[in-house]
Amino acid sequence: MRYRLACFDLDGTLLDTLGGLTLSLNAARRMNNLEPQTEEQVRTYIGNGVTKLIERSLTASPGSYTEELKTRLLKDNISYYDSHYLEKTHPYNGILEVLTRLKSDGMMLACITNKNDEPAQKLIEHFFPGLFDYVRGSMEGVERKPSAVPVEKCLTSLGVDNSEAVYIGDSDTDIKTAQNSGLDIISCTWGYRTREFLLENGAVNICSDPIDLRSFMR
Repeated sequence: MRYRLACFDLDGTLLDTLGGLTLSLNAARRMNNLEPQTEEQVRTYIGNGVTKLIERSLTASPGSYTEELKTRLLKDNISYYDSHYLEKTHPYNGILEVLTRLKSDGMMLACITNKNDEPAQKLIEHFFPGLFDYVRGSMEGVERKPSAVPVEKCLTSLGVDNSEAVYIGDSDTDIKTAQNSGLDIISCTWGYRTREFLLENGAVNICSDPIDLRSFMR
């Protein structure tokens, strides 16, 4: 194989979490007397962590944004999601198979996500037990993607040079993360962004089916 390490984004790349994220957001919105939002709306909020998701949700509701409301909505959303994180969440078709094959090829696997670290760890352990060598989500005091810091911490932990790793993700944030880290990038279209959007944001290698990922890494 061309690489020693494959680094994956989580939401929209490994797992379809749109339904679950919408469920939790709308539960928090109801607790704060706000109207629910659609999955298509929430799709556009995903990619930069839960705080940014809440900010985008509030910005989409004219007149509802205050820092106090943002704080309450964030707290309620996190609380609800922590006890419902498996609901309406599933791996994309073919993902488990391709991860298993990459592992059998001798590759190391990592997941680097802007989702909070605790649910990220739980989701990976539940859906992909024993497959990942490194998992890290968003943590207090640590820079998030598209900063290179999360990737650099992963590379250091696994003893891998950036020339030996590839990043796989579904968003412009993932493209920028790979660029900032000096990693090759494979952009996927089965997630939350379109092929056209990815191309407009610098995508070079675009994969439309998880099962084809291995061919991009040879």
